[in-house]
Amino acid sequence: MVPLILIGAAVVGACMVFGYSSLVVGFVLMAVGVLGLIAFMSTTGMVQRPGERGTVIEERHYIGDTPREDHRHRT
Repeated sequence: MVPLILIGAAVVGACMVFGYSSLVVGFVLMAVGVLGLIAFMSTTGMVQRPGERGTVIEERHYIGDTPREDHRHRT
């Protein structure tokens, strides 16, 4: 509800400054939408989406000979 109020306030404020026209309303809605999308995409690591319960800190897969496996192959 709060984002809709903020979008409405941005549109009304821009219309009061630049005049009421469909060009102003469309431009402000587009700008607010892009700004909201950028803000939403920047919070992907901070906000858990539905169905996410845990967090994977780090997962490593080693293929082939690595320095850790040298003790098994020494002759």
